[in-house]
Amino acid sequence: MAILLADLFGKKNRRFQATWLKDFHWMRYSTSTDSVFCAYCVLFTSEDAKEKSFSASAITDWKNLLSLARFHENLSQHRGSLIAGEDFLRVKKDKGDSVASMISSSHKKVAADNRYGLMKIFEVILLCGRQNIPIRGHVEERSNFIAILHEIARNDDKLSDWLAFRAGSRTTYLSPEIQNEIINIVGQQVQDSIIDACREAKYFAIIADECTDVSTKEQLSLCVRFLDKKNDIISIREEFIGFKHAKSVKGVAISNTIVKFLEHVNLDIRNLRAQCYDGAANMSGKYNGVQAKILEQSPEASYIHCKAHQLKLALVHSSKELCVRNMMSTVQEIAFKFDYSAKSLTAFTEELSENENVQDQLERRTKLRTLCETRWSSRADSLYTFRTAFEVVVSSLNSLKDDNDDKAAQSMNAILRFEFIISLVVAEHILSATVALTNYLQKTDIDLIESLTEAKIVIQRLSDERGDDTVWESLFARATDIAAEHDIQPSVPRVAGRQRHRANHPILEPSDYWRVSLYYVFLDHLVVEITKRLISNEERFLASYFIPAKLGNLTPEIADKIYNSYRSDLGDKKEFEDEITRWKARWSIEDNRPDRLLGVLNVTNADLYPSVYRIIWILLTMPVSSATSERSFSAMRRVKSYLRSTMGDERLSNLSLLHIHRHLNVDIDASITDFIGRKNRRLDFE
Repeated sequence: MAILLADLFGKKNRRFQATWLKDFHWMRYSTSTDSVFCAYCVLFTSEDAKEKSFSASAITDWKNLLSLARFHENLSQHRGSLIAGEDFLRVKKDKGDSVASMISSSHKKVAADNRYGLMKIFEVILLCGRQNIPIRGHVEERSNFIAILHEIARNDDKLSDWLAFRAGSRTTYLSPEIQNEIINIVGQQVQDSIIDACREAKYFAIIADECTDVSTKEQLSLCVRFLDKKNDIISIREEFIGFKHAKSVKGVAISNTIVKFLEHVNLDIRNLRAQCYDGAANMSGKYNGVQAKILEQSPEASYIHCKAHQLKLALVHSSKELCVRNMMSTVQEIAFKFDYSAKSLTAFTEELSENENVQDQLERRTKLRTLCETRWSSRADSLYTFRTAFEVVVSSLNSLKDDNDDKAAQSMNAILRFEFIISLVVAEHILSATVALTNYLQKTDIDLIESLTEAKIVIQRLSDERGDDTVWESLFARATDIAAEHDIQPSVPRVAGRQRHRANHPILEPSDYWRVSLYYVFLDHLVVEITKRLISNEERFLASYFIPAKLGNLTPEIADKIYNSYRSDLGDKKEFEDEITRWKARWSIEDNRPDRLLGVLNVTNADLYPSVYRIIWILLTMPVSSATSERSFSAMRRVKSYLRSTMGDERLSNLSLLHIHRHLNVDIDASITDFIGRKNRRLDFE
């Protein structure tokens, strides 16, 4: 019906037009007040949020009503009221879910999308950590992390939409701070999984070593050794558990760092049964060394000097024989020359390409190998390479000499002497006998008894060769053949009346002279050093007599020594003696007899033989070497390179954990839950 009421504005009568109700469906006219309202805003807008027009007050300004109505339609408050009103009407007509239900569903969808996006961020950081891919870049937008994430998003619409929605907002979860937090969470999960297994084993050993990183900070590598029992099968584990910044390398400071770390990860130091370090004074010192300070708090934590380091020291000291030392110095100088000089390497490569016989013997090696100062197992291979390529080395030095290279001439004169050739052949042969032992001592699944046995095998082999004339004859013949190719005759040094700086044996025959003054001296010195350093007879090692093959030698006196060595972990002595009697009886009727301690432990019933079981368990817990810590330093140099030298200590430790233990599973859902619960987050994830 037509509205006839009117107001007088100036000289014109203004009245409400019925057509306005059609143009603005939300508008309502009040005949009693001759004014209009917004029905939706009046009913569904809170009092505090109501605007002055159409909701809080009536409108009677007919002249400007059209402009006011259009302005009101564009207000966010009005649009929200429209949605609320339509939802209300739909629910009342049974055509939709309740508003609360729709809000709840919307919240769940947003939370699920946020959790999915966070999961992909975790996956990318975990991938970078495991594969040692630098996460950040010089410019954050061009970092590996962002590049990989967006590459994944190209084939993942859900992730792509989430990244696009978060772009430009304050909360993207892509910042370096969030990256560090995620690295810490996943690294901690890896560490916790190792510590939990170590704690379950009860007894454990600590392995530690220190090294300077690329930013000249001393980093202490901490590893644990323990036995892991899964599906009734026991295995030996040596695991890296983190780096700690060593602000001081004194024994007291390092021992305090180790003790605090064990407390932090809830490992009871009273269950520590061994500690393995190198022989540095700050680690092995009798009074103020790390091992002494740890023993004060855990008297059962026996100190074990790394067997691999001891073998290295044996090789170092035995190689101080004058002929051997001079030969190695010359080999190192020439190897460096061909390794770091492009001109020299080119000459060597050209000469090698023309000698097919040497190429076959070198087995695809294309250059000489330098003598590593720390990895003496590689020295035998370096000397083998030099001896095999001797002809090529001489030809290369000769061509460099013709090109006016004075040092090449000096090097050629040094190696074209029979003293050098025989020293090279003898040293290469003797050192090669220790390569297998050196590599074996660095394994994680061996025990002290096996290392002792293998060291005795090497000593026996060297002793047998010393008494076998055919071995020396073959070595001397090999040296003579190499010398003959370069017109060098076997010779002996001049005999002087008084000679203190070299062997001065009155022997004229070259073969006999070099056997006495070089071969016997070098070999005997090495045997003595290995025996002194590796063949130890600690009473704890007597537990090896529990191996069935050695039970015949297990006398009551030896059993008493074993009991006294492990007294703190055993029960009554009478029960122990009775158990030993039953142990001997068991293996007297058993045909299948294991010959390794680990094999014995796997077939031993802990309920029937608790003392034997515990003694073997503790003995297997004792490390053989600190090679696990040494290997972690290789990972450290890959993780903290000169391009990433400002990396913090915590980030270094966690990234190293991810990289070294990349085979361990990480529960991303649990990590996300941990991330969400650490503090209030701006986004909803649940």
